[in-house]
Amino acid sequence: MRTLPLIVVAVLGVAITLATRTVAQTVPSGLPLAIMCWNEGNKQWVVGYLATVKEDGAATYRAGQLSGTVNAKTHVVEPPGNRPAVLDCFGKTLDQLRSSGRVIELQRAR
Repeated sequence: MRTLPLIVVAVLGVAITLATRTVAQTVPSGLPLAIMCWNEGNKQWVVGYLATVKEDGAATYRAGQLSGTVNAKTHVVEPPGNRPAVLDCFGKTLDQLRSSGRVIELQRAR
C-alpha cells in the first residue's frame, strides 16, 4: 500500500500550492488527481500524480523522475520531447483515459 502515502503527498502539494495563490485565481476543473499508464518497455503500470497547473491550465503529472503534460486546450497527454514515449497514455485525451478507467479523480468538497 505504498500508493496511499503518495496520494497524501500529492493532495497536500496541491493544497499548499492552491492556498498560497491569490484569491483571484480559480482552480481548474476537470483535471484528475492521477493518470495511469502502461509502460510497454518494462511491462509495468505507472501512476502519474498531478504536480503543477500553469496559469494557462496546462497540467504536469509526475511519476518519480518522469513527467508528462496535459495540453490545456486539447486535454491531450503530450509525448515527451526528451525521451521515447513508451507510456501508452501519450497522445490520448483525458476523456479517452476516463472512459477506460485510467484516471483517479480529485473529489471536491460539496
